[in-house]
Amino acid sequence: MAGIQLTDREDDVLALVIGGLSNDEIASRLAISRRTVEAHLRTLFRKTGVTRRTQLAVLYQRSDMAATEPSGPERPGAINSSAPPLSQQRRDLADCERQVRAYAAAVHGLVDRQFPLFEERVEITVMVGEESGQDVVIERRWTRPRPYLVYRIVGPIVTWPGGPSEVDELALGCAVDGQDIHVDVHLVWDVDGRPLAIILFQPGLGAEAETEWVLRYHSPQLWDPLRSTGEDILTWATATFDQRYPPMINHLTLKVVFPSSWTGERLTEHNNLGVIHTERLPTGQTQVTWHQEAPSAGEYRWLLQGSRGS
Repeated sequence: MAGIQLTDREDDVLALVIGGLSNDEIASRLAISRRTVEAHLRTLFRKTGVTRRTQLAVLYQRSDMAATEPSGPERPGAINSSAPPLSQQRRDLADCERQVRAYAAAVHGLVDRQFPLFEERVEITVMVGEESGQDVVIERRWTRPRPYLVYRIVGPIVTWPGGPSEVDELALGCAVDGQDIHVDVHLVWDVDGRPLAIILFQPGLGAEAETEWVLRYHSPQLWDPLRSTGEDILTWATATFDQRYPPMINHLTLKVVFPSSWTGERLTEHNNLGVIHTERLPTGQTQVTWHQEAPSAGEYRWLLQGSRGS
């Protein structure tokens, strides 16, 4: 990539990403840890200004990576390049981009079509961890179908860009409360690199009563800026990002639980919407609760503040 200086190892990781390998497969091929692969990917995203793996492939124009490695001693873990000609790679990348666009259109269609099919109460609890990697999100929803609902697609709250790139990093779990309904959860990424959780209900949710269900997941590095600077912003959309449909949420609650050792815990909404209440839990943690009846905004922005204990 002209004008962008990459290390030898970043070149190796880039070539394997373009080859379609997962982070685990790259780690195995290069004899490094998956965390090291993720660190190299974050560096590649930062250096190139892109936010997803397919964009890295589009930017790939390094003819030296398409050619055979020059003779001489190989670096430990280096790739023995036997890539096809660059012209073929570009055709393959164009085909890949067409497939990605078709996939994106299908996912966006599913996201859009779900909103007229239900109304919902939502309670989001974010658990701020003492250390990076300990942040947890619990989304509790009470859904009333109109008239029948077999799936929901939600966007987990994650750091973006540079958030989780593998399914097991989120450790998604979902269950329906008090009903014999099986739930399957599948994680996909949209064209901008944001994860989407596709939740399939079997059997589907009927219109007879409101159904309560819970989605739990880890969100690695979510509150790293809060831990390091004392403040961070959480943005959450009540409908699609392009606001094609009005919000289908009739009650929205956000609970932020801070570690017991923290001080100065505070939560404010960007437009001063909703009601805020702060309480000390029996565990010693501070919980700040924001709530709004009949939310009308398409997107909310909350400022979180707090200081780590010494």
